[in-house]
Amino acid sequence: MKNPFASQRFLTWLAIIGAATLVLGAAYAMVQQSTRLSADDLPLSTAQTARQELQANSNAKDVVPALKTNLRNETGVFVIVTDDSKHVTASSATLDGQTPLPPRGVFTFAQQHGSDHFTWEPTTGVRLATRVITYSAGGDRGFIIAGQSLKPFEDRIATYTWIAGAAWLAVLAWTYLLMILPAQRTSSR
Repeated sequence: MKNPFASQRFLTWLAIIGAATLVLGAAYAMVQQSTRLSADDLPLSTAQTARQELQANSNAKDVVPALKTNLRNETGVFVIVTDDSKHVTASSATLDGQTPLPPRGVFTFAQQHGSDHFTWEPTTGVRLATRVITYSAGGDRGFIIAGQSLKPFEDRIATYTWIAGAAWLAVLAWTYLLMILPAQRTSSR
C-alpha cells in the first residue's frame, strides 16, 4: 500500500497550508500593527493641541480635560502638564489617588528629541499609549504627557487573533477534506 503522505497531493496540500499561513500571518500582522499604532493618534493630537494652547498663553489647568481619568479602569484620553522640573502643574490623570509620571528617562529623551512615544505601564494591568512632548511658552518650559488606555485596542487585537486562528484552522480542515481525505480513501481500497 502506498504511503498517502509521500504523494504529490500531500505535498501540494502542504504548499497550500504554507501559503495560507504566510498570507494569514501577514494580514494579521498588518491589522495588529495598524490597530496598535492607531492608539498613538489621539495622544499625539491631544498633546499637540495642548502645546499650541500653552504657547498661546493658556493656563495649564485650562488645557487638560475637565473630567479626571482613572487610569486603572477608564479608557479616556488624559493630559498631564509638568514644569521643566517635572512637577505636575495640571493633570486629568489619576492612579490610586495620585498623578503618576513616566520614568525619568522618558523626560530626558523628550528633552533631547522634542518628544517621545511609548507604551507605559505605571502599574500592573494598566497599559497606556503615551506621548510626551516638550513645550515652551514665554518663560515657562515643561512637558505635556498625553495618553489613553490600550485596553480597547488590545481587546480588538485579541478578537483579530481568534479570527486569524479560526481562519487558519478552517483552511487546514477544508483543504484536508478536499485533498488528503479522498486520497486516503482511494489508497485504502
